[in-house]
Amino acid sequence: MTNRGPLIIAIVLLLLPVIYVICYLALVDPHGNHLPLVGSGPFFTHYRFGRNHSAQIFWSLERIDRTLRPETWYDPPQLPDFQPANLGP
Repeated sequence: MTNRGPLIIAIVLLLLPVIYVICYLALVDPHGNHLPLVGSGPFFTHYRFGRNHSAQIFWSLERIDRTLRPETWYDPPQLPDFQPANLGP
């Protein structure tokens, strides 16, 4: 019998990038969606699950995707920072 351990490890390592891309495509929503959060305003995200964790894990693929398909991505307009009125003398 031959040792098939290295072959199995090689196959698994070659499948990891494919699984990574498939997971990204399953979770990403380029048009985005608003999620209501209790105690704060709505939260806008491009991922169906995992919000911040997904954004960190798939950051590199998102950059590539935004470069290759810029017309499919939607980012909401940024609201200006709140500036309180000057109530000085």
